[in-house]
Amino acid sequence: MANEPTVAHGSVGPTVEPQDFAGAIALFADMTTVADLEGRLLYCSAASTNCFGWDPDSLVGNYEDDLVHPDDAASLLSGRANHSPSVTVTTSYRLRCHDGSYRWVEATARPTVIDGTDVVVSSVRDITERQRNTVALERRATTDPLTGVANRTVLMDRLHQGLRRLGRNQGMLAVLYVDLDRFKVINDSLGHRIGDDVLLKLAQRLSTHLRPADTLARLGGDEFVLVAEGVTDEAAAIRLANRIIRDGRKPFSVAGEDFICTMSIGVVCTSDDRRNAEELLSEADLALYRAKDQGRDQVAIFDEELRTTAVERLGTERMVRRALDEKRIVVEYQPVLDLTSGQPVEAEALVRSRDPGGGLLLPGLFLGVAEETGLLIAIDGVVLADAVKQAANWRATLGASFAGVSVNVTARHLADSNFRQAVMVQLETYGLAPKNLKIEVTEQVLMEASNSAISGLRELRDLGIQVGLDDFGTGYSSLAYLRQFPLDFVKIDKSFIDDLVSDPKVRAIVASIITLAHALGLSVIAEGVELDSQRQVLSDLGCDRAQGFFYAPSGAPADIGALVLASGCPD
Repeated sequence: MANEPTVAHGSVGPTVEPQDFAGAIALFADMTTVADLEGRLLYCSAASTNCFGWDPDSLVGNYEDDLVHPDDAASLLSGRANHSPSVTVTTSYRLRCHDGSYRWVEATARPTVIDGTDVVVSSVRDITERQRNTVALERRATTDPLTGVANRTVLMDRLHQGLRRLGRNQGMLAVLYVDLDRFKVINDSLGHRIGDDVLLKLAQRLSTHLRPADTLARLGGDEFVLVAEGVTDEAAAIRLANRIIRDGRKPFSVAGEDFICTMSIGVVCTSDDRRNAEELLSEADLALYRAKDQGRDQVAIFDEELRTTAVERLGTERMVRRALDEKRIVVEYQPVLDLTSGQPVEAEALVRSRDPGGGLLLPGLFLGVAEETGLLIAIDGVVLADAVKQAANWRATLGASFAGVSVNVTARHLADSNFRQAVMVQLETYGLAPKNLKIEVTEQVLMEASNSAISGLRELRDLGIQVGLDDFGTGYSSLAYLRQFPLDFVKIDKSFIDDLVSDPKVRAIVASIITLAHALGLSVIAEGVELDSQRQVLSDLGCDRAQGFFYAPSGAPADIGALVLASGCPD
């Protein structure tokens, strides 16, 4: 073909008058080609050298199909089949370079007539970098950035698809909710970099159990979900989970250290295509909690007992939401007395929910569900505002001898910088000094607390707010917490007080707690005092303060005022 093609009017498509345009084409950064209707190249511009390393003359006579990646041939043929007069067709495919590598191109083709011959003129643009960026964006949108497995978005899509296929395919859909046991210990002791490496190893190990149609996703933290379609029965899903459990007991190396990280797995199976993906995931999560409650490093299956629990949990969640909306979350207060003077000196705020009939629901009936569903943040906000308001009123009416109020706080709240700001706003609104507010956390909260939560605890203490450890003695590392965390007081758990008089060993433990706490500059409060004999032993052991039914149950704010006035202690 001549280097200066003559374009004439024809019957196939639009035409231009004869002219010398090869020189102009040579200036284009994109490669321009002319091919017959079978795809044989009749002309290539000089850009073929700059873009793909080909000598233009060496390409003439070859077929476009020979230069396209085999996996993209169908795309090229599809575009060619759509060639028709006055229609521009754009297709994307990988084009082979002279060195054997491939680059992504976008070819815009339009039929025309040149020298009386029906041809297709194409502009071929290198879009490799754009394609890489697109793939990277798609990957970020669909995969977990740390482990490379699917993310929650893809997981839910696969669950929905798997449920739709249940009506057409044999077998069941199984969902395995996998959690790494005590992963927080690794993060806290060895750092997040090692923790991330452990999670990556875990994802790789889990991936070895996947069949081609299965999906593995990371939900965040150390939680993974495996979706298996076409499982023959529930027993097969349990066998799969047990294989993963056994695999988790094998040591692996990270940064030169050997680790054994066991896993707990919750399993749910269904053959009902009418099920809901979100419900399945929730059920597998409930089964996971059962596996953890039973000692970890094992498999638990979702059954009718858990289904009943799930229904009750949903009902409780709805009840809590209604109570918040209808302002039926109320706060009662239990007085805390000085064991030396016998006078009420502060109060603990205790949340209740008033049912529509007027009765009060104790926190054990709803706080667990509230924490799992995130509603505890709103409940704690109600408690904090009421507690600060009442403490300010007591200080004004009862005098300076009444020290203030304590409230319980979760790890999630401690990690939230907005909570610390909310505390200051409430203190300023009601004019209460920070020293008259106490924050209580349990050992479980400290076990689960992130670095940001611990920082939040320190910031509250730096403001002048007292911080204490509630339910002391019920966890695994109580003595370590006294040394590691910013504390002002401890509360001895009621389980110790119950046997304080009858069991010499318990008395010795309580005596040790009081002595150690005082040596560390901490005050000690005993919870659950119900007998005068318990009060007497605590007083003999040097305990500072106490609360419990022996003194008064929790009640309305006015009850606190009446108790203080009856004791004759206001200034």
